[in-house]
Amino acid sequence: MGSYGEKSYLFDGRLTVLLPDSFRTMEGGREQLMYPYEDRPQIILEDADTCRFCTFSLLKEQKLAGIQVKNVIQSITKAVVSLYPSCLLSKPRLVKRGEETCGWFSFRTSGKEGELRNFMYVFPVDNCMMLGTMGCFMEDRAGKEQLMKIMESLEIPEKKSAYSRVSSGHSVR
Repeated sequence: MGSYGEKSYLFDGRLTVLLPDSFRTMEGGREQLMYPYEDRPQIILEDADTCRFCTFSLLKEQKLAGIQVKNVIQSITKAVVSLYPSCLLSKPRLVKRGEETCGWFSFRTSGKEGELRNFMYVFPVDNCMMLGTMGCFMEDRAGKEQLMKIMESLEIPEKKSAYSRVSSGHSVR
């Protein structure tokens, strides 16, 4: 299923995630083909060999507290199902990630190369909504497991005071 390196720090260290070593920034115009609109996700990663992808967007204007996650993921699910009525693969679910709650669901879409299994999830990061998506081919069982592992690795890093960072040898930015 691929090897994993150290956790990656996203959004200036406000979120950590464990990504497979094979995931790279989507380039070569592929991101524009996959997301043909101006306001595309902030971070778009892919494993080009397996056609797996994941995105991360920190929506600073969209506030999200842990107690709102359930209602928000249900609303997003309803919006997606209204566009694609028979697409739902799994109903909205909640999973605890440290002190926070992650809400997610999965749905099917069709692409030129076949049917895709998509995951969409929300996670509070500093009281803002982090909206993530991931996908792989429907028949890619290892991909589904890998993508679930990515989502399950989401974590808000422990905040340390400037004094404790300096005294432990870490630089202050």
